[in-house]
Amino acid sequence: MKKLIIFILMLIMVPINVLGIEYSSQNVYFYNLDRDHVIYEDNSHEEISIASMTKMMTAWVAIEHIPNLDAEVTLTNKDFKGLIEANASVAGFYVGEVVTYRDLLYGLLLPSGADAALALSNNIAGSEENFVKMMNDKAKALGLENTHFANTTGLDQDGHYSSVYDVAVILQNALKNDNFKEIFTTKSYITSNKKHKFESTLLKSSKQYDLDTDYILGSKSGYTYDAGLCLASIAEHDGDLYILVTARADYRTAYPYHITDSNMIYQYYFDNYSYQVLQTKDDVIVTLKDVNDTEFVYKADETVELYLPNDVQINKEYKGEELLTPEMSKGDIVGKYDIYADDELVYSQNIYLEEKILDYDQIIFIITSISIMILVLIIAIFVVIFKRRKKKRKRSRK
Repeated sequence: MKKLIIFILMLIMVPINVLGIEYSSQNVYFYNLDRDHVIYEDNSHEEISIASMTKMMTAWVAIEHIPNLDAEVTLTNKDFKGLIEANASVAGFYVGEVVTYRDLLYGLLLPSGADAALALSNNIAGSEENFVKMMNDKAKALGLENTHFANTTGLDQDGHYSSVYDVAVILQNALKNDNFKEIFTTKSYITSNKKHKFESTLLKSSKQYDLDTDYILGSKSGYTYDAGLCLASIAEHDGDLYILVTARADYRTAYPYHITDSNMIYQYYFDNYSYQVLQTKDDVIVTLKDVNDTEFVYKADETVELYLPNDVQINKEYKGEELLTPEMSKGDIVGKYDIYADDELVYSQNIYLEEKILDYDQIIFIITSISIMILVLIIAIFVVIFKRRKKKRKRSRK
């Protein structure tokens, strides 16, 4: 199918215009999880920095290795080492504080706390280095070809990269874990010791800039100089769950372009596109006749459902033989059945001759000819027999 989105790559951080949508992100991957359908992608496999979207993998790996999320942890100096120097975002935990693993996971994903990332790493694997190995093992198991982790926080570092496609794969699989999904889709959370109230970065930005983010059920944002503004999010529409990952949006102003980009992409497609059933398996697509006026009914091989603009014009067309003749052989292609969305061919099915066509007039002529020959032969035999008997009678009279 012809790409429904036409885009022009501009200079880094300059908005791209897509069918009237202006967005800043340089990498986009939009995917229907329930139908396994890629709706739109732009530089989706490019290796890039992914900032705090990294923490989705951190959270998922951590959850799989925590027997009891409500078990308590005492935070130490090791859990905060280097974070101030790196200007990392933190959840606000402090040395000596007693929290649960659940508190750390919410602090990791909602306010994007690097302190929570280090605390989880140290308490689960003994060190961030050991935990990163677990993350890379998971990435390898998923078959991610453009991903390698060097830390658990998403800070820019050599050897730390992924792609928006790979991030979507990570999110898609992590969502199968109920605990991850619950945390990922939570907007606010109060820790078990009542000392911290976390709000998602999406919720904070929505309040600050009065943004409409009703489409977005859950998200993980990110920001570094290399990664720009990033957002991995999910949305539900018409019963289907969608994943959208954007990266490298303009960070030079305080405006949250990663959120407005995602919201515009969701809104554009949800308002203007839908899944449309163009044909159902076994629908009659064409009826042909042979020289004997016998009808042959051809049916659709499969159901065809496509994601198309709501105002698209669907045209169905048969091109081929109108009359099936004896000169045709069984299995010959006698025509094609095509479906067009506007002027674009979106589906095609060959029509094959299913059985040899017989010419009944010719058959009747042959049968009649044979019958006449048989009749002539019978008459000739009777004449011969009659003559022989006549000769015998003459001889007997003598």
